Amino acid sequence: MTRDMKRFVLTMAGAMCLAGSAHAGKLSDLLGSQGLKDAGNTAITGLALTDAQVVELGAKSVAQMDQENPVAPADNAYAKRLAKLAQNMTREDGLTLNFKVYLVKDVNAFAVPDGSVRVFAGLMDLMPDDAELMSVIGHEIGHVKYGHSKEHYRAAYLSSAARKGVAAIGGTVGKLAASDIGAIGEAAVNAKFSRANETQADEYGVDFLRRHGMDPNASVRGMQKLASQDGKAKTSFLDDHPASQERVSHLQKYIARKR
Repeated sequence: MTRDMKRFVLTMAGAMCLAGSAHAGKLSDLLGSQGLKDAGNTAITGLALTDAQVVELGAKSVAQMDQENPVAPADNAYAKRLAKLAQNMTREDGLTLNFKVYLVKDVNAFAVPDGSVRVFAGLMDLMPDDAELMSVIGHEIGHVKYGHSKEHYRAAYLSSAARKGVAAIGGTVGKLAASDIGAIGEAAVNAKFSRANETQADEYGVDFLRRHGMDPNASVRGMQKLASQDGKAKTSFLDDHPASQERVSHLQKYIARKR
């Protein structure tokens, strides 16, 4: 096995773990012997994706998600509420953000590397308290700020390349098929964050609330509301890394330290 192939196999193992492919099986089973032989060059290209390319991939994937989900029009009550809350947040902490509401009942929110933040109507219903809602949004923005979302997109790109035998994926973001972009985006958005990532984003959510003059304790209340959903809350905010009660305790201690 060449040095590049060893590098590829090791990288793919880590990427698949990060992307949540627990039942993926052996790499050779996914690609076949010829696919494994041909995988090296494009896999290395995937490794070399620049931040700008990852941002482009995120933008393309969220544009496709916007087409596949019911986006609240500007005159919708959900859209008006979010627009009012986010009116001063299009330039947030060095990020360029844009916000939309999906008229979907799931309790969910996510943000992607290009700064697109998507909030589901189900989450807004669960949290009529604006500060609680913004604590979740701030948490998701934290994943973008700290590069966690970029890591997920890179891993999802590599995992997709492995599954499709690489050649079908192409060497640049601009050449990706719409189906590949959609699959990569879905995998990246649904992948679980690490314990360290979640803790960092939790703390960012507290600081986000403070920065906008909101009660930081809303992050604790928001977490408790999500935990009360008994696993029904489909959001990376509550991936249980660490478990919900541990996160509540950590938030309380972090808030106390920052007073």
